[in-house]
Amino acid sequence: MKVRECFLQAVAIVGVEEDARETWAAMNRINAPWAAVIDGTHLVGVVNKKDLDSFLRVPEVFQRVGEVAKTDMPSRRGISLSPDTDLNEAVLRLEMAGADAAFVEGVGRPHGVMEMEAANRALSRSS
Repeated sequence: MKVRECFLQAVAIVGVEEDARETWAAMNRINAPWAAVIDGTHLVGVVNKKDLDSFLRVPEVFQRVGEVAKTDMPSRRGISLSPDTDLNEAVLRLEMAGADAAFVEGVGRPHGVMEMEAANRALSRSS
């Protein structure tokens, strides 16, 4: 089984200089639960709405999403997978990094995010 068989294709691509609120709005515009934070061509991390939540409630805090992406869990998600990666290998890479999700590069197709839970469900169904 390959990563392409179980990843979410809803991910916003944002730059490190974006404000956390702008990132949240970009995610909502395309109904994406995830945002990949990119610095030029380098993946810094992957954030979800929960990661951004504390920066949305306090109006005077304008946090750059690049700083949020460098924190503990979002930076662990800074793993980039090919859609053709074997799912067992992808799960192993996530486990080794202590991550719950990873960015899936869209080669000729949309980018996305593979969540550890979805990968484990797919593997258990295929056994």
